Amino acid sequence: MRAVLRTVDRVLLGLVGLVLLALGGSVLAIGFGASAPSWWLHRGPHDVLLSAAERTRWRESGWWWPVVIAALAVLLLLALWWLVAVLRRRRLGEVLVDTGDGEGAALRGRALESVIAQEA
Repeated sequence: MRAVLRTVDRVLLGLVGLVLLALGGSVLAIGFGASAPSWWLHRGPHDVLLSAAERTRWRESGWWWPVVIAALAVLLLLALWWLVAVLRRRRLGEVLVDTGDGEGAALRGRALESVIAQEA
């Protein structure tokens, strides 16, 4: 299960990175004077992100801003959950060590950690 989550994490991170790189590169190229494709939202380097009509379009609708804030809050919580999952340090519970006589010994992870720290 852990390997699957690691793979999913890497794939998602790679896709997000590729999308952000493509969008950033496109914006940078258009800002430097490259012609924008026909489907692109903006026509040139001096075009604004949202026009006055687009900014005030939903002002009278009472549901608009609560929905926007809720969606952004959900995105923020998902991003924080992902960050905590990536940064969480998992400790080794125990290691089975072959003693050489056909038997095995269970070595606690903290004991192994302290011995390696002392040796280092």
